[in-house]
Amino acid sequence: MKTTPRTTSSLAVFGMIASLSACLFAQAPNPAKSVKIAPDKEVAEKVQQLTKIAKNKKFTEDARGIEIIDLLMIKQAKGLAAKDQAMIVKTLSGVLNQKPVRPANQIRLYNAAAEALGRHGAAGAKALKKAYENKGNFKMRPAWVPLRERLLKNIGRCKDKANIKFLTNVARRNPEAALQAAAGDALGFFDDADQKIRRDIVSQLLVTFGALSERASQGGTSIDSQNAKDRLAAISGKWIATLKKLSGQNFDTFREWQSWFQKNKNRKW
Repeated sequence: MKTTPRTTSSLAVFGMIASLSACLFAQAPNPAKSVKIAPDKEVAEKVQQLTKIAKNKKFTEDARGIEIIDLLMIKQAKGLAAKDQAMIVKTLSGVLNQKPVRPANQIRLYNAAAEALGRHGAAGAKALKKAYENKGNFKMRPAWVPLRERLLKNIGRCKDKANIKFLTNVARRNPEAALQAAAGDALGFFDDADQKIRRDIVSQLLVTFGALSERASQGGTSIDSQNAKDRLAAISGKWIATLKKLSGQNFDTFREWQSWFQKNKNRKW
């Protein structure tokens, strides 16, 4: 007797596979939800050591402190538990904001702490801003300008949009040209923000850029004109670099930026 081999339609096969896959996916844990980073015991050890080093009144272990901060930065880049990140931010904030205050010519530990906090988002920005505004530690004197520049730049690196207004105000109104330049530079980190945010930053910078350019063009022996020229020389390089990042354009003079912005402020860019 001749038998007919059994056959299964393609649709039936795909149907069984789909059903089996759905069942397996339903039973499998969600990888995104199941991955949990465990606390790192070494982080707790290192922040304790760093706290002790920061409190050392003779500042003899600052080099070791920098090594610890470098290690913590490496760990941060690889991924840390939220508790460990919070612990690191608190410790780095303590390095910058607690006593004793290192002399203005011995700020390597402060620089390292500022750079590390620049990788900790909103929490890092909060600690950096606290240090910038801590006039008890870092008085508004020329000797502290380099550190304050670094603090501003890393506030920008944190990319916390809540600090855009703060950075813009420093860029436009600070009496120290170097800090105006640094704040303008810091605003360049928002190059991936929505156009509305980028457009507002560009607009604000161009207002001050234009006012300085107008005063600088007065010529003669005017003190105000010379001061404007000096300020433009200090800020224009970093400001123009930021304008380029935020707009995607490539101009080098205020007139070019003004002309482009007037034509394109309401267009997509």
